[in-house]
Amino acid sequence: MLSSLLLVVLTQFIPCSPGETSLACYCKQGTVSACVTLAADDARQAAAVLDEVVGALEAMEQGLQMAGEGDQDKEKLQAAAESLSQSLRSAEPPYCKGQQHHPISRLIAKKLAQHSTLKGLFQPRDPRFVTRAKDEKAHCGYQEWHRKVDEEVIGSLEDSPKATPEEFIAKLRAIYSRPEMKARFPHGF
Repeated sequence: MLSSLLLVVLTQFIPCSPGETSLACYCKQGTVSACVTLAADDARQAAAVLDEVVGALEAMEQGLQMAGEGDQDKEKLQAAAESLSQSLRSAEPPYCKGQQHHPISRLIAKKLAQHSTLKGLFQPRDPRFVTRAKDEKAHCGYQEWHRKVDEEVIGSLEDSPKATPEEFIAKLRAIYSRPEMKARFPHGF
């Protein structure tokens, strides 16, 4: 039942574009196996689809909350959203070279949107904050080091509820100035 609802809502929110690959289209419609295959075949397209799917799932969740749906339905929806998101994030695309990196990921942006002093100042994958990886091994997909950096930044935001934009940017610069991060991103942040 929920998978049928998910498929119907996702196809309403994210229509397939003319000329779009069937993998991207099926992934947008909630077919997890298509998302995993897409992530392995085309990292850039998979990242774009991930953004669209997560946005649609968030809108869907908002709609269910507004409609006053029960907690059980919300939990099922959250589990479905997490499952689809993890399928895309866990795949390490084999053909990306020197991928662009956005220090403000969707997860960090979500936390920033709830922050008392930083709310509204930064956006997911903020174009003001982009760097390029040295090579494929340095950054290809949502790797373990990337998840740890996101966790550290989110922890810092939780520990500093009154942080200023300057303090937040300084924290990011400190992280990206570490030797292991400079090895990945020689041009820094």
